[in-house]
Order: sequence, then structure tokens, then C-alpha cells
Amino acid sequence: MNIGVAGLGSMGAAIAAHLIDLQHTVTVWNRSPEKVKPLAAMGAKVANSPTELAGASEVVITILTDAAAIDAMYGGSDGLLSRDVAGRLFIEMSTVRLEVEIALSKKIKDKGALRVECPVGGSTAPARDGKLFGFAGGEAADVARAKPILDQLCRRVEYCGPAGSGALVKLAINLPLMIA
Repeated sequence: MNIGVAGLGSMGAAIAAHLIDLQHTVTVWNRSPEKVKPLAAMGAKVANSPTELAGASEVVITILTDAAAIDAMYGGSDGLLSRDVAGRLFIEMSTVRLEVEIALSKKIKDKGALRVECPVGGSTAPARDGKLFGFAGGEAADVARAKPILDQLCRRVEYCGPAGSGALVKLAINLPLMIA
């Protein structure tokens, strides 16, 4: 399968490397170009822009730092949604507020594409081994389409409900950790 990964911090890079190991055709993009080099050496294709990444991919996975990074990645004249993306599946794995996921869901749906949020629990070692915990939110049919990929990335995926639900559950799970 042709899978794009945008956001190559520690988690995004580990997820992309795992997908390469599973023999997917992986295309990567990151705003800091030096972060694509190790993945290119493993066999990933490198996109020159988010638009190019979306064009090369059946499925696009994003795992970004915050709402501003999500807006920049998906919006704008060179963003993931700047071209025809009808029918593509976007899996958004960032840990952000549910309002961000709900707003992004609407933008993606307005472009005729499918969208699942699936923030994850775990660190880079489980990400590299496909053993994360996923908290999926979105339309049930979209989550079902994403499930084969999510099952390759996560040892357990919980369907949490409509858009924003995955983010809500992930933040609820993180609350005790933040308090401690």
C-alpha cells in the first residue's frame, strides 16, 4: 500500500520505519528536511511538499506537535488538502484537543476524503515494533477502513466514537500522568 507519513519527530519516524519494514511503499515529508534522510536510506520516497505527499499516497498519516502544526500541514496553497484528495484516507495521530480534531474532520470531509483520528499511547520503541495503543475516533466506516493499518501500528485499537472522541479519551488517560 502507498502510505504517506508527515511529521517525522521521534514517533513519526518510528511509525514510518515500521511501515517500511512491513514492505509498504512509504513516502515521507517533514518541514525539517534533515529528518527525512534516515528514512530515505531505509527506502522511503521523499516528497517535496505536503501536496506532493498527498498525491503519492492512498493513506496519509500525520503525527504533529500541536494545532498550529496541523493547520500548517493540512492548510495553505501547498498543504495536504490543497489538491483533489477525494477518496483518500487521512489518519491523524497527534495528541491535541478534541476541538482541533473535530475542525480537521470537517475540512477533510469537505474535500471528499476520509478521516480517522488515532492518538496513540506508547513511546518510540513500541512505535518501531507496531505495539502502540490507539484511540480511534471518527465515523465507524472510516475507522473500519483504517483498521488494517492501525492494527499494524498498534497492539490494541479502541474505537472511541465520533470525531474528537479519540482525542478526548487520550487526554483523559494522560490527565493522571500530568497531575503526578
